Amino acid sequence: MSGPLSRFRRRLRGAALAAVLVGAGLAALPAPAAGAATLALTQYVNPFIGTDNSNSPNPVPGGAGGSTYPGAVVPFGMTQFSPDTPTGSPSGYRYSDTSIEEFSLTHFNGAGCPNNEDLGLLPITGAIGTSPGTGWTGYAGRYTKANESAAPGYYKNKLDNYNTTVELSATQRSGSMKLTYPNTTTARLLVNTGRSATGNRNGSIAISGSQLTGTVTGGGFCGSSKTYQIFYVVQFDRAPSGFGTWLGGTVSAGSASTSGTNSGGYVTFDTSSNTTVQAKVGISFVSLANAQANLAAENPGFDFAGVRAAADTSWNTILNRVQVTGGAAADLQKFYTALYHVFQNPNIASDTNGQYRGFDQAIHTATHTVYQNYSGWDIYRSWAALIGLVAPNEASDIAKSMVLDGQQGGLLPKWSHNNNEHFVMTGDPGPIVVGSMYAFGVRGFDTAAALTLMDKSSNGGAAQGQAIRGRQSGYVSRHYVTEDPSDSLEYSASDFAVAQFAKAVGDTTKYNTYMQRAQWWQNVYGTDSGYIQPRGSTGTFAWPVVPSSNSGYTEGNPSQYTWMVPYNYQGLINLMGGAKTAVQRLDHHFTQLNGGLTQPYFYIGNEPEHGVPWAYNYAAHPQGTSSAVRRVMNESFTTGAGGEPGNDDLGATSAWYVFAALGMYPATPGADVLALHGPLFPAVSIIRPSGTIQINGSGAGQGSQYVQSLSVNGTATTKSWIRYGDIAGASTLNYTMGSSPSAWGTNAADVPPSYNDGFTPPAAAPNLGTNLAQGKAATGSASCASSEGAANAVDGSLMNNSKFCTTAATKFLQVDLGSAQNVSSFVVEHAGLGGETTAWNTGAFTIQTSTDGTNWTTVASVTGSRASRTYHPITARSARYVKLNITTAANDGNGAARIYEFEVHG
Repeated sequence: MSGPLSRFRRRLRGAALAAVLVGAGLAALPAPAAGAATLALTQYVNPFIGTDNSNSPNPVPGGAGGSTYPGAVVPFGMTQFSPDTPTGSPSGYRYSDTSIEEFSLTHFNGAGCPNNEDLGLLPITGAIGTSPGTGWTGYAGRYTKANESAAPGYYKNKLDNYNTTVELSATQRSGSMKLTYPNTTTARLLVNTGRSATGNRNGSIAISGSQLTGTVTGGGFCGSSKTYQIFYVVQFDRAPSGFGTWLGGTVSAGSASTSGTNSGGYVTFDTSSNTTVQAKVGISFVSLANAQANLAAENPGFDFAGVRAAADTSWNTILNRVQVTGGAAADLQKFYTALYHVFQNPNIASDTNGQYRGFDQAIHTATHTVYQNYSGWDIYRSWAALIGLVAPNEASDIAKSMVLDGQQGGLLPKWSHNNNEHFVMTGDPGPIVVGSMYAFGVRGFDTAAALTLMDKSSNGGAAQGQAIRGRQSGYVSRHYVTEDPSDSLEYSASDFAVAQFAKAVGDTTKYNTYMQRAQWWQNVYGTDSGYIQPRGSTGTFAWPVVPSSNSGYTEGNPSQYTWMVPYNYQGLINLMGGAKTAVQRLDHHFTQLNGGLTQPYFYIGNEPEHGVPWAYNYAAHPQGTSSAVRRVMNESFTTGAGGEPGNDDLGATSAWYVFAALGMYPATPGADVLALHGPLFPAVSIIRPSGTIQINGSGAGQGSQYVQSLSVNGTATTKSWIRYGDIAGASTLNYTMGSSPSAWGTNAADVPPSYNDGFTPPAAAPNLGTNLAQGKAATGSASCASSEGAANAVDGSLMNNSKFCTTAATKFLQVDLGSAQNVSSFVVEHAGLGGETTAWNTGAFTIQTSTDGTNWTTVASVTGSRASRTYHPITARSARYVKLNITTAANDGNGAARIYEFEVHG
């Protein structure tokens, strides 16, 4: 293969596991359990995956690619030392670029807005002409792709125009840089203290021998005016031969200090006899003294090889928390790269002395590691449960940190950058993140304080002076949000998580209150349209609904958001008309896998739909889940630079892939339910302090995605789900996998649980049994196109725009059941269920039956309809022929009748 994968494989040939070096200052990470061999897993990580655009046809802004970065970082590291390229926004780096503007110390893994890129360093040779303060990009280094490589904790490249090789590595709170210049007296390192991804701000630099110190100001995430300050120290392995500073357009050779906007400095080295210069950078969000202490503790010497080896070992140790064996090389690479991305965020915010800057902007001291940076709307859906499952000790400190954020800033963080809340995206995700981690066994944090903060958000609370639930009053008074139906679902999803958390910690009153609110999801489900849709303050639903339109929804459309009721799929499926219709709609939804914002199809590149493949399990059709999940894994995730289908969003998209490969998914955020679909690999060991979870997949692999049988801890089960408690200790899941669907999980009793406390659930949909019309001979009036004939209405499918369409003056559809049958009901699926505007749903029609095809009896008559699905029970009668006569083609006056399915049931 060409591109990053081929170079990646060449680089990894013969890779060996390095020993942990105490001098690098890396925090101790738990080793695999006793008896489990440590595997060499960093060889499977390709940091270039996700660094360029995916194939999504209409992604969210900034969401065309994974927005990952290839630079050096250790698990949860404060520093992310990585190159920044001209078109790399929002992540800083784009694989298809061939020049580098700087190597900076801070980056987000996969956020959708420009961010970070603080303290840019750039090695050059030659004279300094135009001030870097006004002409920074003119100094960019050009490079040849063949010279670029990356591995966990390491990045290397050569700047061709400067004939200089750059190598980067990192510890938790520092970066190491090895520069190999040509033989020259003008080898320089530019240090930009005034530039970041979101604009130019105040900075400072002081040069004293072989040490540089100062500050940089960052911030402005997603348009925010909030900023933060980073203190830094740069040390070199030898004294420079010269130095200077710049401020704006003025360069001052020999100047040892400056400060202000568009500021920076440079040092010069004579590399005539020694071409290698080593530099190391320590940072802190607290003070210069702490930056120096961090550097001294973690990176005391100038041992670049040692720092690199220790970074590799830290990654190898944490990746060994999940050991998979068997499987294709590409699958191993996708899996371990995804797991690598999962462990990059949140980031350590506390210094080696325990100090950190809190959400009250004050300096605090903690006895545990403090973390910051949460993309709450993204990570609550699967990342939170995964981090609880595979990194419970770190998750405990993460939960503690989130509670500290709430106590110091007002509420649990929503979308925070360092010590600032930025209120990006919608809903109230903090309670779901904390609740999901708790549901997956995370303890050791103040649960009473956490519940108080959750409750506070719903009762006028604010974070740093602003409400997270800005639409709460209207939500409580009307029981839905008028401005945005997707926001209404987000509030209800958070309420569900609060309810489950309250129940777990023994607060029955709050459980009852929040479960009642959680069920308000039904108030934005339009029974006529069959979709989640906008609803006005008077209770009127907007009409028509265009399933593919993202107008009025947060990064999605009606087709996509309709499935975002994961804690009550039973209620949703009953409102849709039952499991069979739900499966048809899901099949239609998976016509495309990464459809973007304006297609009525699945969109793996954005988080609201991440759990939708497992909706099939709730409809007792797990083969649909298995098929959809494997298709997404194979088609939307690749080993190329565009190998992530959308923003990684601080590990959210990667967490989806990890769970998909494990054969389970936390389908109900805030609860402990894992929906099952079977593993990709023959053997998986999840090594945890409480015991190893062993997942065995006999026959597992590509082309073998269907569960044939399952036993959990030695007991056979046909249920397509388990609870976390089933695997909390040492446990074993034994699957038999196959290439064809089986009966496993297909009984009504096998489906995962839905939660019906708090309201009267929708009535159970009738079990209609076999569709007598499916596959039978069908005729009709002249079709709109040759591909839209009568047979499409009896093929049992909504996929691929399979419909009967006619504009004839007399419009009819007739089905021959083949022999006289006992019929008792009919279902007509109209344009809306096929992803077209509900304005085109049939307005008026009759249904007739006949035993001879000549004499007809009208058994159902409908006028003034606008529903996307209509159900017509009748008194049972014998019929061989059934006819649908359409008198009003569409409820908006359109002249074409569109029938996606015409079902006949006995």
